[in-house]
Order: sequence, then C-alpha cells, then structure tokens
Amino acid sequence: MKFNLIVILLILAEANFSQQGDLQNRFMLAQSYEQIGEYVKAKPIYEELYKAQPNNFTFFQSLNKCYIQLKEYNNSSFLIQQKLSVEKDNISLVGMLGTTLYLNGDEKRAFQLWDDYLKNKNDIISYRTLANTAIELRAFDKAIDLLHRAKLISGKDFYLGYDLANLYALKMDYKKCAEEFITILRVDYKQFPSVESRIFTYAARSEALNVFINVFEDEQPEQFPAIGNILAKLYTASRRYEKAFSLYKTLDNKEQYKGNDLFAFAAQLSLEKEYASAAEVFSYLLKKYPDAPFQLQIKLNLAKNSEARLEIETADSAQLWKTFPSKKYFHEKLYEEPLSIYREVAEKNPFSKQGVEAIFHLGYLYGRKIGDAKESEKSFNNIISNFLFSGFYTDACLVMAAMQLQQGNINKASSFYDKILSNPRANDENKNKAKFWKAKMAFFRGDFTESNKLLRQLVSASGDNISNDALELSFLLTSAFNDSLTLVKFAEGDFALLVNQFDKAGKTFSSLVKTEQTPFLIKQLAELRLIESDISLDRYQQALDQVDSLLKRDEKNIFADKANLLAAKIYRYGLKNPAKAIEEYQNLLLRFPDSLYLDEAREAINKLRNKIS
Repeated sequence: MKFNLIVILLILAEANFSQQGDLQNRFMLAQSYEQIGEYVKAKPIYEELYKAQPNNFTFFQSLNKCYIQLKEYNNSSFLIQQKLSVEKDNISLVGMLGTTLYLNGDEKRAFQLWDDYLKNKNDIISYRTLANTAIELRAFDKAIDLLHRAKLISGKDFYLGYDLANLYALKMDYKKCAEEFITILRVDYKQFPSVESRIFTYAARSEALNVFINVFEDEQPEQFPAIGNILAKLYTASRRYEKAFSLYKTLDNKEQYKGNDLFAFAAQLSLEKEYASAAEVFSYLLKKYPDAPFQLQIKLNLAKNSEARLEIETADSAQLWKTFPSKKYFHEKLYEEPLSIYREVAEKNPFSKQGVEAIFHLGYLYGRKIGDAKESEKSFNNIISNFLFSGFYTDACLVMAAMQLQQGNINKASSFYDKILSNPRANDENKNKAKFWKAKMAFFRGDFTESNKLLRQLVSASGDNISNDALELSFLLTSAFNDSLTLVKFAEGDFALLVNQFDKAGKTFSSLVKTEQTPFLIKQLAELRLIESDISLDRYQQALDQVDSLLKRDEKNIFADKANLLAAKIYRYGLKNPAKAIEEYQNLLLRFPDSLYLDEAREAINKLRNKIS
C-alpha cells in the first residue's frame, strides 16, 4: 500500500513538472511573438497561460500589455477589474486600470479612480507612485497635481520639489520651475550644489535663462546667499558681467567670503576670454584684499588678463591674422601695467612658480611686443640658466629660438632646440616643435636627407598641430628630392618669409610658379606662398586675383581650400569688408566639404553675422 502511494505521488509530480515545463515553453513562444510585434499571435497564448495560472502576476501583466498594444482597452479593463476585486488595495493595479482608461480616452474616469484611491491615503509613496504613472502617460498636469498634494502631506519634502521643477521644465513653464528651486533653497541651504547643477541644465536654453533671472531677481538675492550666488552665475551666463560683478561684491561684503567667489568669477571671465572684465575684477580684489594669502595669484592673473586684452586690441594693427605677419612693435608704455606687476612678482618671489612665470612674461613682452631683444634675452636666459625643471624652461627655449631665427641666426636657434630635446621634463608637443624646426633649418641649409629623417619621426609620432606643417614639408621633399636646385630655391624663399624679407620671397616664389620644369607639388605650394607674400606686403587685391585665378584654374589643387581661406581673411581683416568675408567663408564650406578649415569658417561666419547685426 505504501509502495503504491509513492508511485502515485511520483506520477503526479512528473505530470506537474511536465505541465510547468510546457507552460514555460508556451510563455517563451508568446514572448518571441511579442518581441517581433506579432501581438495577435501572442494574445491567445497569454490568455491560455493566464487561465491556467490566474495567480501568476507575470502572465497577468503580459496579457494586459498585449491587450494594450492591440488597443483592446475593454478587455484590459475587465482583466484588471477582476484582479482588483480580489486585491482592492493594490496600487499597481489601480495605476494600471487608470492607464487603460486614459489610453481609451476616458481621462476623467482615470484621474477620478486615482483620486478616490488616495482619499484615505496619507503616505507620500502612494502619491509618487501614481504621479510616476501619470508621467509615463505624459499627463504632466495630473502628475504635478499629485506631487503638490504629496508635498502638502509631507510638509517640506524638497525631493518632491525636484520632481516638480523637472515637470515644469518639461512643460517649459520655467517661472514655476524656478520657484520650486527657490523653495528648495529656502528649506535647505545644503541643497545648493544640486539646485545649481539642475538650474544650469535647464538654463542652457536661452528662453529659460531670462525667466530664471527674472524670478531670482525678485527673491531678495542680496539677503539670501544661495539665491544670490545662483543669480550672479545666471548673469554671467547671459553675459551681464557688470550685474554679476555688482552682486558678487554685495554678497562678498555681507557674507565675508574673503574674495573667494569673486576670484572664481574673475577666473571664469578669463576662461571665456573676457579679459577686460576679468582684469577689472582682479584689480578690485587686489585693492580690497591687500593681505590675502592668494594675493600673488591675483597680481599674476591681473597682469595676464591685462596683457591678453592688449593682445586683442592690437591684433589688427600687428597683423597677426597673416600667415607671415610683418613685425610691428609697440611703445613700452602701452604695456606699463602688466610689466610693472610682472617685475614686482619676479623680484619679490624669484624662485617661486609664479615668479618664474612672471619672468617668462617679461621676456615675451619685451621680445615679441616691445622689440627690446636685450631685455627679452635677459629674462629668458635667467629661466634657461636657473630653472631647468620649470614648466617655462622649454617655452623660453622656443621663444629664444624663434627670435634667433627671425634674426637669421640658424645655428644659435638650433642650440635652443637641442636644449629642449635633451630636457627630461619637456613634453612631447614641445619636443615635436623642436624636431620640426630643426628639420626646417636643415631644409634651409640644403641638408634634405637630415630634414627628411627628422620629419619621418614627426609624421609617424606626432598628433599635435605641428604635424600638418611637418606633412607639408615632407610632401615637398618627397615630390622633388632629386631636384635639389629647385628645393634650394624654394628654401631660400621660405627663409626670406621667415625673416620678413617679403619682397624677396615673392620674387623667388613667382619665379618657381612661372618655370615649367618646377615639379607639380612645389609649384602648387609656391603659388600659395606667393599669395601669402603679397598679403604680408598688404597687396590685397593682387593676392585676391591670384586666389581667384587658382580656384578657377585648379580647384583640385591640394592647397585650394587654404587659398580660399586666405581670401576670406583678406576681406575680413585687410579690406574690412565683412559681407564679402562671409561670402568667401561660405564658398569654402560649399567647395571643400572635407576641408580642415570648416570649423574655423563656421565660427568666423557666426562672429561676423553677429557683428553686422
């Protein structure tokens, strides 16, 4: 008898396992149909599965999803109501039924269902759960209503404020979005970093930025630091620098920030290349906090921003836009402010990082801007002799080498490049610059084998900006390696450009262009150099005629896009004709869709259009 009972139990268990296995296989088949969008085929299988196991929530959920996809909302509603009759307090089922009613166009019944369920509920979780369901349906107004009610129950749950702010932003109601953030800040000042982060995510949209500013201005920003700090940053984002500066000063006085926020503001202005505004803030800090621990950095930043401002103001007159600008120097008095600060920092802190930086800037200004080679070399030699491991050592060597080249002293220039290559702290970019210029000097000397050797190292290893110049020279050498006389002549023209002998360079390149035997690539590059020579001599119309001739005759010329770019720059900077400049930049975009200069052209078009408007 006992044996027969065991046999019966084993048979029943096997049948149960067999049924379970069959149900699982059927479920996987239905899922496969669902995944390929065959809901009509999946539906009868899910119905069969649910009938077999009505308490299996996975089968129930899958069947309801299938009804929804087939828009069989009545079937979905009946299915969920059956379940709700047993599980009356199941919020998931309430949410699902509301979803079905909403999708069936009965929004009023859906929301009434949720409201009736919440009548006797005082827990935030129920409200948030149904609000999330409303958000999934993109019923943002209902979600906002539910979250506001939950907020009243909680008293001051600022996390609900984040949800509400996000919903208002989705609706583009930036005023209410800003108001939610202000409420959060007033409840808990520690929420400042999170609020700031989210505000500037939304404020990236110009229409939101102005609304945020208007709301924050009405909330006593001078009395409430969290609101004031964000408003100051909003002013900065909208380029209202004077307002930002004024508010930062007020907050600094009231809250005793000791200049920290003002310093960060000035640094931000400097990063955005608002050098005049940055210098004004650093100047204010210098006067207000004469004993500040970071006063040295304030002084250095003031000088650097003052220098950068002058660089921009004198850029056109110095013709820095040209490939080979003629050297023009300025009176020392123009740079009086940065020079005096650099001298003070260098004299009082000769062995500090800031002191070495100040020495470098003194050398740069005297050499490149004022034209006092003796004073410049004094500063750079100080760094080269005494600060081998400073980050400014290689920079000093590079500038000294460039100055020697400008004077035609190839051997002296080479010695400075050797110093860079032997310096263990020199980075790859500066080493690549040194190798390139040593290759260029070998080219000037007619040592094309040595030049090629150095260039091969660069082209294969360099990923920085110098690699384009290296490729250009490498192509030049490769295309005419056996025609040394032509290469020597081209090198003479290139060296003449380097030392500002533009007329001599122009004649040399013109001769190469007119000579039929000149190798193809050398002739193309010589034509570009001829255009650049004329630009250096302010022969703008002559240069434009050459560009026009080149583009009409040979748009496939590998330097044609560069020639087009030069034409745009002539109109922009040389002839001061922004409309024609825009036209040429647009021609560049149309003619050369794969050009390396596309980003530069687009940026120039935007700047010129803004200037015209």
